[in-house]
Amino acid sequence: METNPEFVRRWRGLREMLIQQLDMFESGRLSLTADSVDISGHAIADLKRSILDFDALISEGAQPAEVAP
Repeated sequence: METNPEFVRRWRGLREMLIQQLDMFESGRLSLTADSVDISGHAIADLKRSILDFDALISEGAQPAEVAP
């Protein structure tokens, strides 16, 4: 089982790669072909928002839990 730091490190690498590809798609440097899959700008914006939401979740989980006295 991975530790929190390992999980966060792997997520950051995957996140960086995905964001770069989404930016390339938005700029026109990357094109996608899909069969009945929504690849519109709106779908890309939703995906980016989901990534940021997951970042927030990871950040919360990466913080050491406070111990009540």
